[in-house]
Amino acid sequence: MYPPPCFAPNTISIRMSLTMSCSSLSLLFIIFLVPASSYFQPFQDCAPFVCGDQQISYPFRHNERPNHCGYPGYELGCDGDNLTLSMASLEYRVTHMDRSAQILEVARMDLLKDMCLQTYVNTTLDLNLFNYTSSDLNSTLFYKCDPSMSYQPYEFYCRASGGGYLALDVDLENQVHEPCNVSVLVPILKSEALGPSPALEGGDYGRSISEVLNKGFEITWIADTSQCENCAKSGGRCGYGWTRQDFDCFCPDGAHSTTCDGPLGKQKVGMTIGIGNYFKTFSSTSLQSPLQFVATF
Repeated sequence: MYPPPCFAPNTISIRMSLTMSCSSLSLLFIIFLVPASSYFQPFQDCAPFVCGDQQISYPFRHNERPNHCGYPGYELGCDGDNLTLSMASLEYRVTHMDRSAQILEVARMDLLKDMCLQTYVNTTLDLNLFNYTSSDLNSTLFYKCDPSMSYQPYEFYCRASGGGYLALDVDLENQVHEPCNVSVLVPILKSEALGPSPALEGGDYGRSISEVLNKGFEITWIADTSQCENCAKSGGRCGYGWTRQDFDCFCPDGAHSTTCDGPLGKQKVGMTIGIGNYFKTFSSTSLQSPLQFVATF
């Protein structure tokens, strides 16, 4: 009698002495050492999540996947075909991901819907997780401005709040901005910075400003992912060990510290002991060699 063929690669035959309740004879046994399931559960949990034409994988995790699939704090959602990021009370659309440079291009969801905001919130990063890049340019949207003043070159109008404008590289201490009651920091890409204002009828450049804001800006993630490439090459999936609070390489046979060829941590295994035509299965979280125990059939 043999275990199912799918377990054959994991079969180990050893000789051991078994003390039985009804006999003191030393017998020859065959022990089949097999995983408790066909694959290590975190390995199954942390398969890349496809969203549109992009993938969510370490250091990120889909916000419905287990915590061990990503570095703490790096959760992404999937809205239709669009990646989304939640941070500091704001929602962002992730328009592009460059894994080699560790860069996300993001745009504020509230500004994608309407530049005339109902809630005025500055763009704020969690600097423990992300930072701006050299491709970004500081810009500020001003709202509820004195209608008697001129705010060239980038003026716009909102029905609820009246006149406003966009300013680049703003010093908020400068008195020139005091006639406006509200300011909102929104970085933009230097490559998308507005040039000389086109001569638009009525002097409202809202559409041009919205197009620039919708391009978003860049942020770089800080988490170290240097070990992930080697883990993936070895057949593993990158994850996070909350016990060690460090990187883990999840492999079909268990959690390794670096790659699937590296040291193996504790994993749950099954032990099937056969005596003649009779088999009994035990389970354990770790195995020591030599293996000695007393079993009762």
